Amino acid sequence: MEKPGKAHGKVFVRVVGVRGLKVPIPQQATALTCTLNNGIHFVTTPETRLSNDSRIDQEFELIEHNKLEFTLTLKVRRDAHITAQSQALVPPPAPRVQPPTSVPKSRGGMLSFFSSSPKKQPRATPTPPPPDPPYKLPDNLARYLKQDGTLARALISFKDVAARCDTRLFETSYPLIGQRIETSGGPTTMELGEIVLQMFRLPPLPGVLSNQLPQSLEDCHRGLRHVAWHKVTYFEGTLTQNGGDCMTWRRRRLRVIGANLVAFNDVTKKATATINLKKAIAVEDNQDTRTGALSPARSVDDYDGMFAVERSFRLIFPGNQKIFFFADTDDEKAKWLDVFRALVGHIPPNPLWAELIWQRQQEMAKQPLTQMSSSKISPR
Repeated sequence: MEKPGKAHGKVFVRVVGVRGLKVPIPQQATALTCTLNNGIHFVTTPETRLSNDSRIDQEFELIEHNKLEFTLTLKVRRDAHITAQSQALVPPPAPRVQPPTSVPKSRGGMLSFFSSSPKKQPRATPTPPPPDPPYKLPDNLARYLKQDGTLARALISFKDVAARCDTRLFETSYPLIGQRIETSGGPTTMELGEIVLQMFRLPPLPGVLSNQLPQSLEDCHRGLRHVAWHKVTYFEGTLTQNGGDCMTWRRRRLRVIGANLVAFNDVTKKATATINLKKAIAVEDNQDTRTGALSPARSVDDYDGMFAVERSFRLIFPGNQKIFFFADTDDEKAKWLDVFRALVGHIPPNPLWAELIWQRQQEMAKQPLTQMSSSKISPR
């Protein structure tokens, strides 16, 4: 639960599924659910069919804190075939033992005196029935279930994996611990398989509104992929520019870095101007304009004189603003046009939270280098 006014880290957890489940799977369709419990709240996934490798594919979002732990519990719905399996585990009642047959006493008197044998006859001992073989429990799914249908459970302590999923997607697995009822009547604890998770930690980002933060693991992955796109240099070359910050034709060394067209000083190699290509709405080849490719709705304007420049083209911005360029060769012009046409109108967003994480990662990457340089002692 978030506290208002305070930045919290988020932990996105996707339960991919169950792998290598070592229990007897019924032939009938058996419903399985997974419940995440962090000690404060619990959420149960929709039902999926039980198999040795069940796909769950359900995502959870948790608020990070120092003692974040949660359990994942697998439960089986107790349908009729599961109830029948439970009843089969009950041993049959023991057979009733018949009392021994009593031998009638001999009569006394004269008949006893005239008996043929004066010796006493030993009493016949009845033969006891053979003992029943011990009852063998059937190896069915119910043998691995608790009364409430619980099959197995996994415990996750977030501190153990926090560093490995920090601003990155980390996939791992945890053992599923369950039990099996033995013939003696008591359960034996055992590992029944493993549960596969994907995790992503989003650190606290003060100043970023909660509705501007990613709302799912896919949002996290997409945002970081987009911010990486914005850092790549896609093309570099020389153009002569008129418009924007150039009141006259000026030859410039330009690079397309992400969504920006950046001009660099030839001497200092530092950036001197930036054109945001995300604001551009069209790119037009002046050669096409001269040959009638321009839309009839567009009228010839004050820039008409620019069309006469060979190997020229222009970027169109809202408010009918234009920046003109011309290349040194036809081949270079064709390459620039290909790049601009691929970018204009197709630039992915660059969310603020992803930009802040990228800056954080750059600073963390510099720290080991700074520590190494400070630890070196120059010989004198």
